[in-house]
Amino acid sequence: MITFYDDFTSHAWTMPLCSKAAAITAAKDFLEMVCVEHNAHIIGWMSDASREYKSDLFNRALLEKVIKIYQSTPRTPMQNGRAECLGRTLMDKAESMWHQACIPDSWWEFVFAHTTHIYNHTPVACLRWRTPNEMLKGEMPNIDHLRVFGCGAFVYLPATARANKMAPKSELMTYIGVAPGNERNFLFMHSTNAVFTTAHAVFDERHFPRCPKNRCKPLENPFGRANPKPTTDRPGNPPEDINSDDDVEHDHGYPHPQVQDDNPKREEPEAPEEEPIQINPPHTPSPVPPPAPRTPSPARNLPPLALQHPG
Repeated sequence: MITFYDDFTSHAWTMPLCSKAAAITAAKDFLEMVCVEHNAHIIGWMSDASREYKSDLFNRALLEKVIKIYQSTPRTPMQNGRAECLGRTLMDKAESMWHQACIPDSWWEFVFAHTTHIYNHTPVACLRWRTPNEMLKGEMPNIDHLRVFGCGAFVYLPATARANKMAPKSELMTYIGVAPGNERNFLFMHSTNAVFTTAHAVFDERHFPRCPKNRCKPLENPFGRANPKPTTDRPGNPPEDINSDDDVEHDHGYPHPQVQDDNPKREEPEAPEEEPIQINPPHTPSPVPPPAPRTPSPARNLPPLALQHPG
């Protein structure tokens, strides 16, 4: 596996190799892809001091494109730190998906391709929390097409792919990534280890067909926290399941079977009796006291009025 990393956009590309001698062919293909697809020119090329990057054929291919060659000191990976950190990040992501999906070792190239695709659609701190895909293409990417690697999916089979007219119209396959060049086309692995490409499938992201029957669900969280519930805002999920406790334990409209008690003599604790609550008690008017008797006010001592008659 060879990894190409853009120092400005933090975008990554990975290509599977049959041997280290094929690195020169992969480098030529990458240079041509950058020139044609992105209309850009590579100024400098930084690599470690491996044999496949120090050959005369490799240096001649870079010098023909007027690319300045940089190489780190042997056994000093710190000088090429960003590329080394990228390799560690991709390896950790790929290893976790590998073990969770229980996929065989022969599928390693699909694991790294899907890991790189997820990395390019993940916000990065050094880019002010923008994604490498956004820095490269200048637009915010859409992540609605992302699914859990290795999960099961019921893939629609066209009439030409069925054995006969009475054969099922869908089949359970394993999701292994998106098709290159079109994110709406999904890649699936058939039970016969044949790659199947289609855009119509119903995913079950909590079931892994390649895992043993005793572990078809995701692994438990080793840190003791509960695994996050899968999102239910995708097509095919009813809106009433959004606030449910768990998609696996949801009854989906069917009654639950009654569980028999192994110990019938066990007595259940009695619930404390609640006092009855009287709703809307009758309203009795309070008695109105009689008015107090009025006492006459004492007579005022007013001076006598002097009446005067005119003339």
